[in-house]
Amino acid sequence: MCGRFSIAVRIGYLAERFGVHEPPGISLPRFNIAPGEEVPVITGNERAQVVMMHWGLIPSRIRGEKPAQAPVNARAEALNENKLFRPLLLHGRCVVPATGFYEWKKSGNQKSPYYFRMKTQEIFSMAGLCNSREAPDGRMVWSFTIITTGPNSLVTPIHNRMPAILIREDEKKWLCPDCDISEGLATMLNPYPPENMMAYRVTKMVNKPSFKSKATVQEENPGATNDLFAWDTR
Repeated sequence: MCGRFSIAVRIGYLAERFGVHEPPGISLPRFNIAPGEEVPVITGNERAQVVMMHWGLIPSRIRGEKPAQAPVNARAEALNENKLFRPLLLHGRCVVPATGFYEWKKSGNQKSPYYFRMKTQEIFSMAGLCNSREAPDGRMVWSFTIITTGPNSLVTPIHNRMPAILIREDEKKWLCPDCDISEGLATMLNPYPPENMMAYRVTKMVNKPSFKSKATVQEENPGATNDLFAWDTR
């Protein structure tokens, strides 16, 4: 799954990177984003734009309080089989900008957090699905889920899932509401090439959703030998 991620860029960068207008009041950088938080997400409905969305997909039919379960992830392999996700493949595709994501490695009763990012430290696009619903006060509230896929060779030692990261060439097509992606869906949601990524262990403080410090994206022991990722950090 993908249960935490970061958007460690300054205000204005999303506009530069994706050619969209950022809404007023947006807060960046964000180093430890957890489910349930409001996140800037890019949607292609009508035109590409940044919309603040709740992380955890809420069905449009819900009119009252939030449901007990709002999925934060959607498995790429089952999108066409799920009655909640299937219609959103046609008209609810979105891009979730990120500079990194966290996964936890189990060792006995312990879990150690690792941070995955691009070697270039550039922002990347996680494929997502979104929709909107009417809140009790009449406001339109947007929510989203992040699509996950199988792990690449970098993520495999840590976790059996990773977010579906789009290559740059697929971003516009994924956001285009009129584009038929059915034939190329599996390819678009393949595990991202591991040679473009790197990973390292980070502080366990990231376990606390309230801990928003930049320290969450910094290597726990800089310079220490890490055999697990030795090929990637030399």
